[in-house]
Amino acid sequence: MTKILVIEDEPSLREEIVDILDVEGFNGLSAGDGASGLHLAQTESPDLILCDIMLPEKSGYEILSSLQQSPSTVLIPIIFITAKSSHDDIRQGMNLGADDYLTKPFTTKELLDSITARLAKRDPILQIHKKVEELQYSNLLKDNFLGIASQKMREPSTNIMMALRLLRQATSHNQTQRYVDILQQECSREINLINSLVELHRLENNERPIQLESINLQTWMPAIAQPFQAIAQQRQQGFWNNIPPYLPTLLTDASDLKQIVSELLNNACKYTDSGGKIVLESRCDLNTAASAENTDQQVTLIVSNEAEIPENLITNLFQPFYRIPEIDRWKEGGNGLGLTLVEKLTTRLGGSIRVKSNSGWTQILIQLPVQVNSPGISVAKFVDN
Repeated sequence: MTKILVIEDEPSLREEIVDILDVEGFNGLSAGDGASGLHLAQTESPDLILCDIMLPEKSGYEILSSLQQSPSTVLIPIIFITAKSSHDDIRQGMNLGADDYLTKPFTTKELLDSITARLAKRDPILQIHKKVEELQYSNLLKDNFLGIASQKMREPSTNIMMALRLLRQATSHNQTQRYVDILQQECSREINLINSLVELHRLENNERPIQLESINLQTWMPAIAQPFQAIAQQRQQGFWNNIPPYLPTLLTDASDLKQIVSELLNNACKYTDSGGKIVLESRCDLNTAASAENTDQQVTLIVSNEAEIPENLITNLFQPFYRIPEIDRWKEGGNGLGLTLVEKLTTRLGGSIRVKSNSGWTQILIQLPVQVNSPGISVAKFVDN
């Protein structure tokens, strides 16, 4: 029998929902506060949770966050039931990974339709999850990666379904536009995640050959930085380019290098407050470019931004799907694969990466050889911008 947990502090509503569930053939469990509800969720492993947001002891948001931190509860669908109905409240629940959102008062049909839809969506996810568990992997990290990837893929799809349902119920142009905006954001989020996963797979399996191109950093770097300067200007952030004239020409993969620099600048804009500073700079290990033909020469690209990362979190930055909690200043979200790709691309170009964060600043330093030395590569063209 399908087990559904109801966490609601209003006794009459809680009892009414449980009665409906019993009539419909579900096994209804209930709790009157957040702490008791979380305990039942962790011990009873329900198939679905109906949860109020404003609860004594723990809010619905806190319950959801706790459930997502445990492998045993991360896949339990949760439907928020609340008197709140503002766009910000809905968006917060969606960002946390809620599966649906019912606004009081709601009809029995709306409740049952939402439950049916969530359970139907959960079944194939559980089947995929079961198949993944049945596979024998020699590398535990790969197991963990697949589990998290499955969850990450589920989040945008769930939000798209929720936004479509809300769009059908919209009663004004403003509401319609809000939900259309959400659909566009979530579609872009899913496409970006898929693209990142594909790129990661290709890099790990050496499926994309290196295409060497000669790059003049004095003109190439400002061109790459231009769109991020525009973002910084909109957010009233300071943005400085410091590219000296003596840098040697790089013989490297321009596409890889563009992805590296763009990802670092995007993160710098994302994690810098209004009024904060961002700096893109480069330096050569030698004081002049007189020996530019020396392939042992190194160029260092540095992206700095006025925000500090706790020292104990720095070692996690390049782990797949890792995101530093609660410092996304502009609430843009992300898939947690950007820096993982940056590290792999840097290694592919024969370089190294390190992070320094202190005194209110974070620096990411990419050290690259002037010429990539790798078998099976081809030389393309000279890239000036």
